[in-house]
Amino acid sequence: MRTILMLLLVAGATLAACGGQSEHADAEPATTSEAEYSDGQWIADDFETASSIAEETGRPLLIDLYADWCGPCHTLEEEYFPHEAVQPVLSSFVLLRVNVDVEPGQSMARDYGANAIPTVVIAEADGTEIDRIVGITPSPEAYARQLQDILSAM
Repeated sequence: MRTILMLLLVAGATLAACGGQSEHADAEPATTSEAEYSDGQWIADDFETASSIAEETGRPLLIDLYADWCGPCHTLEEEYFPHEAVQPVLSSFVLLRVNVDVEPGQSMARDYGANAIPTVVIAEADGTEIDRIVGITPSPEAYARQLQDILSAM
C-alpha cells in the first residue's frame, strides 16, 4: 500500500513539474475533415462539418433527423443502416445524424419542415433538399432501393 501511495505521489510531482501538460497540449482540437472522414462514418449534430466534407468530396448529404424516444428511428439506426443491403448505398453520402429534441436539431427540423420522424433528408452540400424519406420501409432492402432510386435521379 505504501509503495502504491509513493508511486502516486511521484507521478503527481512529475506532472506538476511538467506543468500538468502532455506533449500534445498545444495541438489543435481534432476535427473531422475529408482526409479523416471514412465511408459509413456518422457525424453527430454538426451540419457545418458534414457540409464541408460533402463539398470537398462531391457527395450529397444524408441527414437523419431522429429522436432518442422514437422507435422507428432506432430501427433505422440499429437494423437498417448497418444492414448489408444498405451499407453500399450509404457510402455514396456524407452521413449526418441530427437529434431533433435539442439544438441545432430543433431548428433543422423546422427548416426542413420535418413533421414526422424519422425523416431522412438527401441534400446538396449547402443543405438544399434534393429528396426525403419519411418513416421506414418494410425491409432494409426496400430502404436501400429507395436510397438508390434517389441517387439515380440526381
